[in-house]
Amino acid sequence: MRLHELGEFGLIARIAEAVGAGQEPVVVGIGDDAAVLEAPSAGYLLVTTDAYLEGQHFRRQWLTASQIGWRAVGAALSDIAAMGGEALAVFVSAGLPSTEEAAFAEQLICAVHEAATEHGATLAGGDTCASPDRIYLDVVAVGQGQQPWLRSTAQPGDVLLVTDTLGGAAAALHLLESGTVQNADGLPPALRECFIRPTPQFAVARCLQQLPQPPCAIDISDGLVQDAAHIAEASAVALTIQAAHIPVAETCRQVATEAGADALRWALTGGEEYELLLALPRDSVEQALTLVEAEGVKLTEIGFVTAGKGVTVVDAAGNEIELDRGGWDHFASY
Repeated sequence: MRLHELGEFGLIARIAEAVGAGQEPVVVGIGDDAAVLEAPSAGYLLVTTDAYLEGQHFRRQWLTASQIGWRAVGAALSDIAAMGGEALAVFVSAGLPSTEEAAFAEQLICAVHEAATEHGATLAGGDTCASPDRIYLDVVAVGQGQQPWLRSTAQPGDVLLVTDTLGGAAAALHLLESGTVQNADGLPPALRECFIRPTPQFAVARCLQQLPQPPCAIDISDGLVQDAAHIAEASAVALTIQAAHIPVAETCRQVATEAGADALRWALTGGEEYELLLALPRDSVEQALTLVEAEGVKLTEIGFVTAGKGVTVVDAAGNEIELDRGGWDHFASY
């Protein structure tokens, strides 16, 4: 059955049945004019929205319906983690061609529900509409936090740290764009996992609440260097990234070697990593490393903050490395 045969309300009814009543803090979920969420008694609500457009953010031939849903939710919730919060609810508005199979739409929305649930959130509502020729998703994520982490709080003397490893998403994208693999299921396991199921760093957000002051933070969705520049601009400081300290994913190195490419540059400029870049006072670093180690998360020191502006990448001798413009800009890259 295709969507034009099932109809908008038929699709919504199937989604509501699959999702169920939801969980706290959702009091009223799918089925009314608006969702009702119980407000936190303390702290702050965090709200972010993430657009996801076929041809711009993903290609249908690379991903299944479920993988599209998982990636969209992981990207949106990563912004909540980057603010030091925990997830509460997800809303998704989906534009779908009316000729699309209803089963495809159900699988996509059910994956949104499953991904949200895995990270402690509820799919609490959204909207559907007919799209002329491509899939469009708008994901709104709601979270809460006691002390929001901001891009604007880095100070000279701070240390830069990054979670886990970098470059995996760029390596996966290379294999797909080059035709080495036909779709995400053909990727090496480590690359497949990071590409189709990006993991918001809620474990880091949770354990670093114990630090004496909130870290400066951003998630690496547009590339390490480009996102570091957002911190530099917002905090009115200069960031120095030490290339020799970058934790490049081993599978990224392997793929780059086979492709004759530079794995370090992929790690520095590739987007869709959804790791966290943090700036912390030097006297908080040891405590932070201890806290994340207990969560099984890797945290690596990769640079430092000074007075000035902009981002500089240096080699082991302290010499600046020239980089082509990297990272993702939706309008400049389209």
